[in-house]
Amino acid sequence: MSESTRSRTNNSETIVHEEIINLIDSPELREHLLHNPQLLSGDHYMQIVGGAPVEITRKRELLGRLVAGGCNSSDDTPYWHYRQICIDYIDDCLDALKAVDGNRKVLLISEISFVDDEVGSAITHGPFPVASWQAALTAMRTYADKWSGMTDLSSSYWMIELFNLANDPSCSYPYDGFLQPDYTYYANASGEIQYICREEEGECGEVLDCIVGGIFGPWFKGAYVDLPTPYKKGDILEIDCRPWAPGPCYCLVANSKLDCLYPDGDGRIRCGSIPYGSCFAGWAHTNLMLSPVFRARKATQPLPEEYAALQAIGLDRIDNLLEACTDNKEEEPGWLDIYRHRAC
Repeated sequence: MSESTRSRTNNSETIVHEEIINLIDSPELREHLLHNPQLLSGDHYMQIVGGAPVEITRKRELLGRLVAGGCNSSDDTPYWHYRQICIDYIDDCLDALKAVDGNRKVLLISEISFVDDEVGSAITHGPFPVASWQAALTAMRTYADKWSGMTDLSSSYWMIELFNLANDPSCSYPYDGFLQPDYTYYANASGEIQYICREEEGECGEVLDCIVGGIFGPWFKGAYVDLPTPYKKGDILEIDCRPWAPGPCYCLVANSKLDCLYPDGDGRIRCGSIPYGSCFAGWAHTNLMLSPVFRARKATQPLPEEYAALQAIGLDRIDNLLEACTDNKEEEPGWLDIYRHRAC
């Protein structure tokens, strides 16, 4: 590769890398990574694209530019090939959506809303059957136009499930004889798809692969990203992941891995993981597609009264509280699930 070609390639890679970092809403994390790009690998850029709350075709476009950069780069890492696989995955999911005909294939659309920041506050409207993706878009936009003046749709999102009525309902674990969706799409209130999941091939199609967090991975609550962050032990973070979770919430950073402490609805201090999304009361009941890492920011204002106990925790108490919580994790199945994923 000539010097001029290498220079142009490096410049285009720098531009797309900065565009990807700017998908992060967290001001401290965004500035940290823009000023320290050497901390990021190809996998990190994949995680940001997959996990960012942006329209799925924007993700595809960025992945395409990463593929082009990888093909022309002297870097021998395999990420450029993996990015092409992700592009094919997105195309497959979107092509399936366009092929819905209202005959054998139908869509069921549900609105998920968080009415407040209390545990268990999510409510579901629907599901509503529609015969095509265009009909779904029209319905979602009509719904948003009607209700946007009367309610706060910033705490609402759409779950769109694609069912193939020709599938065998007896092979539908864990749905107990009912059909399960071939594809699931998650869109904001205006119908902009940001995350997608597809049933994997195999016996009964039991595993979901998702464009979320690390791009591909088995379905679990909490979209994981593993980014180098500027936060330190003792920082109190404000996190607002709406519409994918109730918010805002606050948690205390416990260590460099971003394990954290947070108050539960019963007033107890519990422990969790910010990258995995287990950092607020009721997280286990939330299909959180967006990792809180994208929205975390240092709290600068006085915390709400219900977080007084969190704010009173000194640095000298953090390790003991985290250790006590970890020792008792057998009592909290959700906590065990998170640690099983972390061990994989």
